[in-house]
Amino acid sequence: MSKIESRARSAVAAGTFIALASLTAFACKDYTKELLQPENPGIVDNSAAGSPAAAAALRVGAIGRVKLLANCGSYECLWSEAGIMTDEFKNTDFQNTRQDVDQRSITTDNGSIPYTAVTQARGFVITAIDAMKTYMPTATADIGELYMSLAFVELSLAEGFCNGIPLGSALNGQIVLGKPLTNAEVYAVALAHVDSALAVTTGSDAGSIFIRNAASIIKGRVLVNLGQYAAAATAVTAVPSAYQYLWTSDPANNSDDNGIFGNINLSHRMSAADSFDIVGGAKNVIKNALPYYSANDPRVPIKSGNDVNPKVQAEDGSTPHFVQLIWTRDDPLPVASGIDARLMEAEAQLQASNFAGMLATLNALRATPPKISNYQPGAMAALATVPATKADAATLFFREKAFWTYGRGQRLGDLRRLIRQYGRTEDNVFPKGAYFKGGIYGSDVNFPVPDAEKVNPLFTGCLDRKA
Repeated sequence: MSKIESRARSAVAAGTFIALASLTAFACKDYTKELLQPENPGIVDNSAAGSPAAAAALRVGAIGRVKLLANCGSYECLWSEAGIMTDEFKNTDFQNTRQDVDQRSITTDNGSIPYTAVTQARGFVITAIDAMKTYMPTATADIGELYMSLAFVELSLAEGFCNGIPLGSALNGQIVLGKPLTNAEVYAVALAHVDSALAVTTGSDAGSIFIRNAASIIKGRVLVNLGQYAAAATAVTAVPSAYQYLWTSDPANNSDDNGIFGNINLSHRMSAADSFDIVGGAKNVIKNALPYYSANDPRVPIKSGNDVNPKVQAEDGSTPHFVQLIWTRDDPLPVASGIDARLMEAEAQLQASNFAGMLATLNALRATPPKISNYQPGAMAALATVPATKADAATLFFREKAFWTYGRGQRLGDLRRLIRQYGRTEDNVFPKGAYFKGGIYGSDVNFPVPDAEKVNPLFTGCLDRKA
């Protein structure tokens, strides 16, 4: 058995399935186009197993699996479900499991928990890194991209899930079961992997610079979650504001559709949200929720389903439906953006009590807005008043960040940080009050690791559900 075959079988043993034939290269950069030239770039001929071609195919497949965190057509994926759990989106279908996510009352047997796809993606990336280092060791930008992707998956797990995340692995026939780790421990693992990405991606060519910028942003996000704000700002200083690392979509593959568009604009299973909804025929203000629709903010264009042509209604037939206009069906999603870099710099200024500097950084973005995917927001008036206190500055900063990063999988982590790092309580951060489908909002601030993980004898459940 070749090493490549052994790696593939290890992934299957860990509960994953390699479906490389349907995947293409997803990072939006010119230097990877050679991987798209074969008719079926994800298929490895038996004669090529244990070869550079096989390693390259594993790399393409691994990046494709990571992309499923957001591009999942009209089904559950991490970015859409995390948005439902916060104030970005709301549930508009018949699924009780999704309603429980929206209402923040999630049990460990909830089938909508987007866990398996994330952990499987991590396994594919580990396999691809080993193959690339063995058979294509000079392809340092590609190896760096894989390390960056691995760190991003681990960052996403720590931002989205409870304390008690196992990080197992399966490589060369050896399955290593993971013990439950705290979020801080998972962030530390992610930091080590993104440092590996930066260490290997040192070239001056365009491809290396492109990956180094993405890795710098992911490192900054990890550092922010660890409370190292100044270090995060330093990590992203060289990243241009217009930079974007994009996950693209394959127009020929419906399961590869932009997941935000698929769920909101296509299947109508979730809706863009606002700071109010309708309960019992009356307007109900949702405590802590931002007015994504009613603010008419150019960064988050939203329309009522009654105002688009043709008109659309929610899948459940009763909930008022609102569609987002940032992305179309096959528009790419920004995984890392120069906007993120500037926001990290602004938060470092906030933490240093340089509120005027923070405001200037935010206003520079508003004056010359970078693109969000293919969408170009219009310029906005400057924010005029320097916050008087750190609490006021934090409220302003996280509101601005929410509009800049809408739908990009960052809001849940930020709401958790408002509790963990800024001393706020859950009932002053997450949506609270009457829930529009009955009852009230719950108190969950993250996803539990689901029961499916209990096949791992080292795992018995979350260590805790704290932010």
